[in-house]
Amino acid sequence: MSEKLDGWRLGWNGSDFILRGGGVLRVPDRWKTGMPAVALDGELFAGRGEFNQIQGRIARGFHGLTFQVFDAPAAGGSFRSRLAFLRGLELPSHVQLVEQVRCRDTKHLVEAADAIVEQGGEGAVVRDPAARYAPCRTDSVLRWVPVDPRVSRRKVG
Repeated sequence: MSEKLDGWRLGWNGSDFILRGGGVLRVPDRWKTGMPAVALDGELFAGRGEFNQIQGRIARGFHGLTFQVFDAPAAGGSFRSRLAFLRGLELPSHVQLVEQVRCRDTKHLVEAADAIVEQGGEGAVVRDPAARYAPCRTDSVLRWVPVDPRVSRRKVG
């Protein structure tokens, strides 16, 4: 499982950054330097609570943005094997692998997601370690976004 990031879904096809809709995201040359010649799947991320800052940071030369990678579509095989492949890549400093931890059970998922929300994040994502890559929503990926009781009380009261 990993943190569910609140960013722009972004892919790397080995030569360009590709937006969810299929368009090419124009990036500074330094963002392409050192990128691997393999496809990567991830998020353009500005930090927790900073989703609305992404567009402005793009306009200011991508300062304060990172490409958070969580999968390698072309590596094939299971998520577990794709993750091992990712861990073996050399990546530039603006590219980070999304930390993955083994989810022991539902209680572990709920506690981890609650801790992420408490720190300003959205929740957690659990991936089936045996699943093959799918470019769309799938039953092998569970997104857990807990309801913050403080927010719920404000809406009700």
